[in-house]
Amino acid sequence: MAKIKTINIFGIRGVKDLLTLDLNKKSVLVYGDNGTGKSSLTDAIEWFYTDAVQHLVSEETGSTRGRGALRNLFIHDSDNGYVEIEYADSKLSSKKTINNSLQSSHSNTSNELSSLLANSQSENLILRYSELVKFIIAKKKEKLDRLQDIIGFSQVAELRSLLQKNGNSIARNIKSANYDNQKNVQQSTILENLGRNTHTDEQLFAGVNELIKPLKLGVEIKSRQDINKVLKQIQAKEDTVLLEQINFFTRVWEALSEVEGNVDSIQKSYEEYHRSFIALQKDPEKIKKLQILKLLKEGHAVLKNDVVQDDYCPLCQLEKSKVELLKELNERIEDLEQLAEEKAKLDEQGEELKGFVKPNVGALDNLLKEKLFRKEGYEKLNDQVEEIKKSVNCFTDELKKELIESLAKPEDIEIAKKEMAELAKQAQETAKALTESQSSNIKFQIFTKLDRAARAYVEYRKIEKEQDVLTKQQITFELLYEDFIKRQEEALNVFLTTFSEDINDYYTTMNPNEKVEDVKLVPLKKNGELVGITIEYSFFDETKTPPIAYLSESHINCLGLSFFLASVKAFNKENKFFILDDVISSFDRSHRARFAKLLTDKFADYQVILLTHEHEFFELVSSDVKSKGWSITNFKWSKDSGTGVEKGMLDIKERINKKFESRNTDGLGNDIRVYTEKVMKEVAFNIEAPVAFRYNEINEKRMAPELLDAVHSRISKKGNVLNQIANIPRVKGMPMFIGNTTSHDNDFNESIEDLEVMWEDIKATIHTFYCTECKKFISVKYFDNVSNKIRCGCGKLAHDWKK
Repeated sequence: MAKIKTINIFGIRGVKDLLTLDLNKKSVLVYGDNGTGKSSLTDAIEWFYTDAVQHLVSEETGSTRGRGALRNLFIHDSDNGYVEIEYADSKLSSKKTINNSLQSSHSNTSNELSSLLANSQSENLILRYSELVKFIIAKKKEKLDRLQDIIGFSQVAELRSLLQKNGNSIARNIKSANYDNQKNVQQSTILENLGRNTHTDEQLFAGVNELIKPLKLGVEIKSRQDINKVLKQIQAKEDTVLLEQINFFTRVWEALSEVEGNVDSIQKSYEEYHRSFIALQKDPEKIKKLQILKLLKEGHAVLKNDVVQDDYCPLCQLEKSKVELLKELNERIEDLEQLAEEKAKLDEQGEELKGFVKPNVGALDNLLKEKLFRKEGYEKLNDQVEEIKKSVNCFTDELKKELIESLAKPEDIEIAKKEMAELAKQAQETAKALTESQSSNIKFQIFTKLDRAARAYVEYRKIEKEQDVLTKQQITFELLYEDFIKRQEEALNVFLTTFSEDINDYYTTMNPNEKVEDVKLVPLKKNGELVGITIEYSFFDETKTPPIAYLSESHINCLGLSFFLASVKAFNKENKFFILDDVISSFDRSHRARFAKLLTDKFADYQVILLTHEHEFFELVSSDVKSKGWSITNFKWSKDSGTGVEKGMLDIKERINKKFESRNTDGLGNDIRVYTEKVMKEVAFNIEAPVAFRYNEINEKRMAPELLDAVHSRISKKGNVLNQIANIPRVKGMPMFIGNTTSHDNDFNESIEDLEVMWEDIKATIHTFYCTECKKFISVKYFDNVSNKIRCGCGKLAHDWKK
């Protein structure tokens, strides 16, 4: 898996001059004040991998001399901006450039790099603060979609959706086609001309042989080809005009009979649509809420897509946390989901009605294309059919109406079924009369009946085959869908169980000894359908959901971070690094320390690029992460060079040592005091030294004397030898007096010699508790019950400890 050795950036975002970050496959903590351009590093790597920077998409990227938002505004037109990444595997190393025309290219065109970049599209490499809680506060359906996208289930979900969509579409087509009605119309034609119903070829041949007996042709019908031969043999050219009229009226009769058979289905469908429409319309509040729902969903999209990036409401312009805004929007949208479902049901009923109307209008359109309608004497019949078509089309016109409009009552737009039946009967009788007008011409009558019966049978078999094919397809899709759901849900449940274990592990690591535990992702079903995912957790031993209902913003952020880290472990198969860009802004102090510990303990084999503008956080964790092999870097910004790396940025311990080397007493006493407080918190935590209760952040801002007292009290009771070696009173005396005095404005002038004595005493005390081999403090969690010793992680540092 890919790790980074060096990153070189030139002319990208806030970086004007060359910025070089030597990582040598190590993790790095990057500090920089707001505005120093830390995120230029994140943007550069995102562009290198994806050829885009998502949060810039909505900006006017081409308004400054054509350079867009990616290229630095102040580099020369002839210069190419670039990001160069040197990987541990040199085959992957590449320099990606962007010129003045915003055209980009990679110097490495190997299959290895192409494969890395392609496969990385499904990995989680970058987390910005703005993206931290998107999954946690997302709607249930969005959670499902997002998770399926991450785990590669998107295509599976698309296939499942396609199976369902096709199955439902076929079912609607079968219902709207009303195949039984179509077959009955054709059977009526066959019955009238052959005197029997005919469903098989054998029945057809038997009926035809009986019909042609009077002609004594000396042939036996055994195939449809035989029927065509007989028709050709007995057809008389002089009968063409009369035959055209008979066929015309037959088609009028069949078409009208078919539409007539569908009238009840159309009327019933419209009545259902009308009931749902009126149910929504009669409650004005529902109409208002539907309009509000549109606004809420649009607002949700604006915040989710980072169109607005700062913490304020884009509608009222008042300051408000984006997390809180999204939380409230989700709650209001979910409250209106039932109403949205009612509207969706109305739309579905409208589509069903449209499905009934469309084929019948189509049948009438085809009928009106008959040539005889354009001849003299057929005008009235043409007008009657047009009127029928118009009455059927009225339903389509009603479907176009909005909820605020008046919808016609079912009784006001009824299709004249009785008149249609009478017109169909007239056409049938006319065709029959025209046939019988040649009663003396047996050959003509037999030809006419045989031709009409043969056409009707062919049409009947065609309809029957179409119905059979669609029915089989429907059954197949339904069976596939049913089996697909079962298998998909089994696979998803297995994944969610494993994935949830990691999320819960990371969350409880950052939030130990709290009443929130057993965090897991749970699939939601409705009517047997997988419709979403929710986050379930135990809160004071009661199962709760969703997180935003009970958890603070800091806890929600922890959940968001846990989800990201779990997804890194689960899905990142190409890259062994990830970037966390200012994700701890709203974390409280206790969460920040545990967050750093989580990264160093559980992601020690990953290369973490951690960016922060929080100086307190930087001071809090820099020594710890450096002891685990991390690099420490500071970003600065200047007008001439843009974003760059500040040389000599040190963690607090290294800063103290450097000041001693240079004999610089400026702020040295305060640095020693801060370092002592930081380390003694770790000691107190690991030996479970009780301290007085403090509220919220005050609990985290304990001074060194209080912590030293607590540690001294604890070891006095538990380990006599340890108490003597640590010699806490020595540190509490003059060293702490000097440290506290130099931290405040007074007339005391400390010497470098005073501070050296103070520093040596403090180091000696700390050395008593800290193992330089495993880089861990002695802790009760490593207590040896056999020898009654409190130990470090590797066991090389141990002290007697009473139970």
